[in-house]
Amino acid sequence: MKKRLFVNLGVLLLVTSLAFVTPTKAATNWGVETDVINKYELITLKLGGLNYADYFGENLTLRVAFDSFDDTGYTYTTYNSTGGTSVNETRFIEMPVGEENVTLPEGLPIALPLSIGSIPDYLLYFGQFINTSNSFYLLEELLLNITEYANVTYTAAHSLLDETYLKLYFDLFAPEVNASILSELMGEGDTGLPIALPANITDFNLNTTIKFNSTSGLLYDMTFIIRSQSHIGDYKEAFDVDIKYALYVPPPPEPTEPPETEPTESPYPWFLPTITVFVIASVLIVRRRK
Repeated sequence: MKKRLFVNLGVLLLVTSLAFVTPTKAATNWGVETDVINKYELITLKLGGLNYADYFGENLTLRVAFDSFDDTGYTYTTYNSTGGTSVNETRFIEMPVGEENVTLPEGLPIALPLSIGSIPDYLLYFGQFINTSNSFYLLEELLLNITEYANVTYTAAHSLLDETYLKLYFDLFAPEVNASILSELMGEGDTGLPIALPANITDFNLNTTIKFNSTSGLLYDMTFIIRSQSHIGDYKEAFDVDIKYALYVPPPPEPTEPPETEPTESPYPWFLPTITVFVIASVLIVRRRK
């Protein structure tokens, strides 16, 4: 009797220990799949009201395929327009932020987990981190580049999560900025654009939006909107830049219209009007007899 009791107690302890150990690993949930090519392309590069995205064509197109997933992150391969490949990884690890540890991506977050570790809804968790910390975490490198060329006097960040997207918003203002930052935004060195960028810019407003799909966690698009003033001697004019880099989504198939059917004629086209006249006449006759 005692032996059976000890056996049952041992099984109970084993099950209980597994219940406390495995959820951390089992709770990680990814909404994206491996071996699927995700194509990102330049949709908009608008300067002075003209869109130069087609000028670059496929040169800035990037294809991404996830190779493997585990409890803390993933590996992925990128394919550029010239056929070059690069294997990368992104890890979601605890990092000290202020007095707390926060689980954040280390590496480019092409996708966010839907849940990870003890966090059941990571998109909500990450959005709340942006809200409460006013963090430019995903734009730290860009922000560092800007501060090398400008005295940034205002920054703000917030997020919105709905059934379609997690949207992260970052706003920045600098009274004056060297236009070299535009080259940083568009790539190192010469941008290759058929127009010259201004050398001096004031009233520099940068609004950035980054969206992740709420169902899969996949990066959907990035938008940069710059509103500023350019100066050439004593002449000043608005200098606006719009950049959008987005996941390619094939257009839905065009609806097919049902084939037109020719009306079929009754073999007795006189039948219906004749019956109608007959019924009306019969009613009149019956009423007259009454």
